[in-house]
Amino acid sequence: MDLSLLADFLELARELNFSRAAEARNLTQPAFSRRIRALEDAVGTPLVTRTTRSVALTPAGQAFQPRAAAVWIVEHGV
Repeated sequence: MDLSLLADFLELARELNFSRAAEARNLTQPAFSRRIRALEDAVGTPLVTRTTRSVALTPAGQAFQPRAAAVWIVEHGV
């Protein structure tokens, strides 16, 4: 798995907005959405719920968030 996908997910979890998270990651919103979908495919479950007005973490996304942060910290020595 591309570990930068974890950074994408963590930014989305922080912003709860695809456009703002994509901008923060210097990506277009469609490319960012594809990357989040690729992460969901890799882990085998939806991590966010998407509606026309909101984004929220699923229970799996809530459980995945601290794990993603821990991996990101270990990998980048933050």
